[in-house]
Amino acid sequence: MTSITNTDTDTERERWRSTLDAREAVLAADLRTAAAELPDARNTDDTERARAPARDPIDIADERLQNGLRYAEAERDMAELRDIDAARARLENGEFGFCIDCGTEIPRARLEAMPAAARCIACQERHEEAHPAEVRLPPDL
Repeated sequence: MTSITNTDTDTERERWRSTLDAREAVLAADLRTAAAELPDARNTDDTERARAPARDPIDIADERLQNGLRYAEAERDMAELRDIDAARARLENGEFGFCIDCGTEIPRARLEAMPAAARCIACQERHEEAHPAEVRLPPDL
């Protein structure tokens, strides 16, 4: 299990750059899709809602739930994009592949699964216990 060190080849660094670029492209496409599917609160006013035909409360609740899920997915994707930017910086300064908390080498299998991983598994678990994920839903849910 090896990570990227200063002795690794430019080819290996380029492979990791390409891996990060590919993941970024997938996330950007997902965010564009989510943006197209989510209602734009600025363009939906009370007058427009009042003119809309009466709808089944279950359909309304389902639509709100689906929008909430899309919103949460978009938040997750944006966070991963920030992680990718940070991984690129670590790749450039020679810190890619090493835990940002304890400095140990991150197993290659973990990096293959999550190229933007910044922590070893033990430190990631501690981080998640100390900073539980908050689910932020849109105000209309």
